[in-house]
Amino acid sequence: HAPQLLQALKEKGLAAYSRLEKISIDYALMEKTQRAYVLLVTFGWDDLGDWNALERLFPSQANNINLADHVAYASRGCIVYASNPAEVLVTLGVEDLVIVREGNVTLVAHKDKTQDIKHLLKHLAQDAAHQSLL
Repeated sequence: HAPQLLQALKEKGLAAYSRLEKISIDYALMEKTQRAYVLLVTFGWDDLGDWNALERLFPSQANNINLADHVAYASRGCIVYASNPAEVLVTLGVEDLVIVREGNVTLVAHKDKTQDIKHLLKHLAQDAAHQSLL
């Protein structure tokens, strides 16, 4: 049902993943197949639809979710992530932010706006000066 995705993965393997069309498995496959099965399971499941889902998965540390070396002063309700464990993220007097450091890019967003990240990515894709950030 998604031959273009399958072909790219066959040709380039995991290296193709970052260039694949961003499409949910529900839309690309599950809504079209006649050969799906459902099994009863006993483990929990969470739709990790945005960064705020991390609050349901990780324990709060001083009212923040720290997935980075995070030094917080008078900051609360933040979700902080860095892909490089050697980097330190410092916050001062902020609340309810998602702060993501990936490579040489830092995203700072209010938790109420995380669903808009997809719109931001489309905007960046149209901006030639910043396409390399994607």
